[in-house]
Amino acid sequence: MMVKAVVNGQDALSIDISDRGLLYGDGFFSTLRVREGKVEHWRLHVDRIRFSAAKLGFPEIDVTQIERDIEKLIAVQHEEQGAIRLTVTRGVGNRGYKAPDEPKVTHIVRWSSFPLSLASASKQGVELGLCQTNDSINTAIAGIKHLNRLPQVLAQNEIPENCFDGIMLAGKQIIGGSKTNIYFWLNDAWYTPSVTNAGVNGTVRRWLLSQQEHVKESQFGLEVLQQADYCMVTNALYGMIPVTKILQHRYDVSPDIKGLQEQYHEQAFVK
Repeated sequence: MMVKAVVNGQDALSIDISDRGLLYGDGFFSTLRVREGKVEHWRLHVDRIRFSAAKLGFPEIDVTQIERDIEKLIAVQHEEQGAIRLTVTRGVGNRGYKAPDEPKVTHIVRWSSFPLSLASASKQGVELGLCQTNDSINTAIAGIKHLNRLPQVLAQNEIPENCFDGIMLAGKQIIGGSKTNIYFWLNDAWYTPSVTNAGVNGTVRRWLLSQQEHVKESQFGLEVLQQADYCMVTNALYGMIPVTKILQHRYDVSPDIKGLQEQYHEQAFVK
């Protein structure tokens, strides 16, 4: 039987019912794209793993062991392309919210086939909806892809079938999509919402902000839908995806995106 998940170095399909990730959402996760049998932009994921662990007060994460588990999982698959979800929790604990003084971290790597249904989206573009469910404002966990995803779960039910994703607000400000970071082109630059108060600092977002001078953080509301010339969204599986329509607002595909996509693709396996 093909291995689909590894938990703390062991082939497994279950975790302890006392795991704090299950009981309290006490943990974080990352979605990794596998291409040619290798994880794309692994260094960006490692940076976010360490950032998330530090912000949540986890002990130092054994990234080397996680990397070994990922390599083990990839090696037994019949596909060279796939998606891996890496989940890190504070591990098993006693009843109650208080974390153990010396937690034994649980890390789970799980394999899925790569979703090819939107393979053409990177060229043709996608439509977005607008979700009524707001993201949660909380500076203590902002930026982390933490396990408390109920706003996103509820938002998914509001997204029309013809839309790739839905925009979520935090108060009156756009924070991103339910599963993407979002960018609007105006005044000769790409602007993406700040994730200081809410939202996820995605790995593609991290790459864009560190590598591209014309990608900047800002704060804005729905007025940007009318002001922007172009729009795109990003996530780790698909990279950069042009957006052609949000509600009644239509956008051409930015001529800038192809070059960004190529650079991101070429640097996927840089150590």
